[in-house]
Amino acid sequence: MNNTSWSVETKKVFNGILLFSLAWIAYGIFSPIESLFSGVSTLSSFAGSPDVTGGAGTVLSIIIYLLLIGIGVGYVLTIIGLKKFSAILESADGKAVSSVRTAFILALIAVVLDVLPLIPGIIGDILYLIAIILMLVGYSTLKGSSTFAGKDGASTLFVAMILILVGWVLDFIPFVGDWIEAVLTIVAYILTLVGWGKIKNAAVA
Repeated sequence: MNNTSWSVETKKVFNGILLFSLAWIAYGIFSPIESLFSGVSTLSSFAGSPDVTGGAGTVLSIIIYLLLIGIGVGYVLTIIGLKKFSAILESADGKAVSSVRTAFILALIAVVLDVLPLIPGIIGDILYLIAIILMLVGYSTLKGSSTFAGKDGASTLFVAMILILVGWVLDFIPFVGDWIEAVLTIVAYILTLVGWGKIKNAAVA
């Protein structure tokens, strides 16, 4: 493997990561706000009062769906990039990256299920949890590898996934869970960008 191959393939992955990370960060900001507006609108409806949120709730819902589309496209680009990236790595490193790729596929399915009506949310939650675990395993392997040039980046990505896992658990806390997860998600995806940036810029022996 040479620096050119590494740079080309990791750049493809990074571009996908950049798109879905920025979309996830924005989603982490807007989703709790949209939930709050939705809750206020529902309470107003039950009370027989006019909707005090006006059209803001509708606008926020549209923003949420656009962000979800951006997340989906980012996932697809990342999945394609990871497949090509794994092919230029040593066998063990390639398998670890393939594990991360499988995790992104599961996460994408979880996002799609979360958008579809009549699909129990627990199904997407379980798939997302499996995806988090697979990413933790994959990044753990890469950060401990003696042949992977981007070990520092993999270590950063491992920390990011820990934060996402904690956020996933805390999300089940009523009222405040969404807000805590939003903060952790923003931090985690900033670290994800940093981590893949380190991998992209790693010097290949």
